Amino acid sequence: MLGKIGKTIFDQVIYPNLGERYNEVIVPPMNGVDTGAIDLGDKVMVVKTDPVFIVPQFGFKKAAWFAVHILASDVMTSGISPRYALIDLNLPPEMTDEQFKEMWFGIHESLKEIGVMVVGGHTGRYEGVSYPMVGGFSMIGIGSKDSLGMPSKVKPGDYVIVTKGPAIEATGILVNLYPDYFKERLSPELFTEAYNMYWQMSCWKDGLVASKIGIHLMHDATEGGLYNALVEVSEVTGKKISLVKDLGNSLINRAVRAVTSIVNIDPFTSISEGTMVIITDKLQVIDELKKEGIEAYVVGRVEVGEGVYLGEKRIEKPVEDPFWRAFFDLAEKTK
Repeated sequence: MLGKIGKTIFDQVIYPNLGERYNEVIVPPMNGVDTGAIDLGDKVMVVKTDPVFIVPQFGFKKAAWFAVHILASDVMTSGISPRYALIDLNLPPEMTDEQFKEMWFGIHESLKEIGVMVVGGHTGRYEGVSYPMVGGFSMIGIGSKDSLGMPSKVKPGDYVIVTKGPAIEATGILVNLYPDYFKERLSPELFTEAYNMYWQMSCWKDGLVASKIGIHLMHDATEGGLYNALVEVSEVTGKKISLVKDLGNSLINRAVRAVTSIVNIDPFTSISEGTMVIITDKLQVIDELKKEGIEAYVVGRVEVGEGVYLGEKRIEKPVEDPFWRAFFDLAEKTK
């Protein structure tokens, strides 16, 4: 199966075999937590690595913005903003110097906007490399221990807040990759709204705003979408999440609803970089997010128990993300 490995392989193969173990690693690799954390005494360091994801069809500068924000969003889930970066670029031979310059300047500008500096890396062209995965990208943040979100901080009664709604990334990517297909099927107003959703495919700012008020844990809804993110939060915290009953009606953006309906995918299980799940005991987080123009909703509460429930129905971890089927189907239809 394509995409991230499952929990079983992680638990049986990866987690028991991490090399040497150190007591200062206070957040080791685990499902449902996006960053590792290392105790530095009076501070804590958070670290994260992701692929460098570049889609040339977006344009190299635009693609670079997303590559930066995929990783920055993950780091920001810790409650601490990234500050340093290392980047390994294993580029396809066909990438020209001009394309590389456009991509690199896009990386530089995007990093500068969020206050991150490249401190090392590796760059080269190699046979056998193809888009969109063209290397690895790491970011490091340093902050106070009080700011750090951890599963152990999550308590019954905490609010479960979601920003923007589900399927943000699925909508933004599909409409930007296949604009002509969707122009024929959406009103001009809805098309523009869906197309511009590309620039919402980051939750770095969401996390930055929330962390200033106070969070217990954050997690972004990437592969498997919002439902997968909620299940992972439940698993890693050992707590039950009870969702509000009108979740679908209140949470789905109208452009998302239109696009996911056209390609017949479930928005709640579709990839959604840009959607942040925030666990906190402070409702003020909602007000502060809205002041920054970020839609946010209370979707449930944390309770004693386990699992994610919508009324009496238990939400299970999605077997696969339907985005990929839609992605490849549209690639065939638009040849």
